[in-house]
Amino acid sequence: MKTKIRFGMGALLAAMLLVSMVFVPAVSAKSNEKAITNTDKQIILNLDNDCGVLIIFSGDKISTSLYNDVPDVRKTAIAQFSGSIDDNNFVSLSGTVTIDGETEDVKLTGQAEKVFVGWDVPEGAKPIYLDINGRTMTRYEDARRMYASFVELKDNKGKYNLHGEFFEDGVGGLVGTTVINGKECNMGLVGESTSMSENVSLSIQTRSSSETLDVPQRSQWEIWWYQNNYDVASQACGHTVAAMLEEYWTSNHPTIWSIWEYNSDPMSPSEAEDYLDDEAGVNVDSDVFSGTLTANINEVEDFIDSGYPFYMTEESYWGNCHAVVVKGYYDAIIDPYFMLNDPNTISGSNTICWYHNDNTLFNFEDNVYEYVGGGDTSSTGFVYVA
Repeated sequence: MKTKIRFGMGALLAAMLLVSMVFVPAVSAKSNEKAITNTDKQIILNLDNDCGVLIIFSGDKISTSLYNDVPDVRKTAIAQFSGSIDDNNFVSLSGTVTIDGETEDVKLTGQAEKVFVGWDVPEGAKPIYLDINGRTMTRYEDARRMYASFVELKDNKGKYNLHGEFFEDGVGGLVGTTVINGKECNMGLVGESTSMSENVSLSIQTRSSSETLDVPQRSQWEIWWYQNNYDVASQACGHTVAAMLEEYWTSNHPTIWSIWEYNSDPMSPSEAEDYLDDEAGVNVDSDVFSGTLTANINEVEDFIDSGYPFYMTEESYWGNCHAVVVKGYYDAIIDPYFMLNDPNTISGSNTICWYHNDNTLFNFEDNVYEYVGGGDTSSTGFVYVA
């Protein structure tokens, strides 16, 4: 079924805003006064790329000029921060934010973590082939795991909610929201920080999931960090999901931009299937699984138990179609959930509860099973590429 899905920029900008509200840990004003100790490491963020942007929306609600007659107002935004990070990856920064030539002193605090983002395969490395339930997974001798440093930051005045990532080459940035003249606006800052990548500690996390697959976390905002294209980055969730699945099966590390060039349009499930089959050499099928809610949940678990992460469409918090990777599940009597790699979270992970009663705002029952959209017209199933 070749159903074209429009993952709109407005939906993803709204999702970005929501993530900044939901996933950024609360930090007290006192934490901004944390003293630097001898064990703290120094970090510097030079976010001075001139493609940095502040977006003032034209209406009262989240919107973009793609959907309004009145265009949104865009102003340039840059920032410079310096500070420290401690052994628990707690970050404290001071610096300036300059919007349209006007500079403000800002203090930010938050938490950082290192997240697996892909494989660095040596040239000429010998392939290692693994059989995963009849499908071939390719790994390579001496391949190195690559990581990005993810960070979530806010100020003690409630004005800035920012989150972002910095790669091993130092490239990265922050996205989120800020309040200008009483109005919440989106902000993006682009630049570099080699010290952020070097000084964030890799913590060993014990996963509570019944089963979790080792899928690299990729971000659609890589297109902004590297190609300086904010508008394309905000629409590239499907392309990013395709990149994660390609790397899981092949160890190839495609750029999100290269997949956008293959399909320079928001990527539907059928288009992701075409890309993975034709360009990545991964044998997948796109389809809709229908039936009872219990049957749907069991089918998702069967995919994961078979070693198959998959592309799934969901209704975002803001009612628009979004693409994610389902990579695991936590099967429990109380609060069961699926594990996701969401291209738009920046923080590296996300979960979706199974039932409405567990989370009335965002759950598999309402936002996937009963969602008419993303290729599902039956309202009793989920759309997938696996």
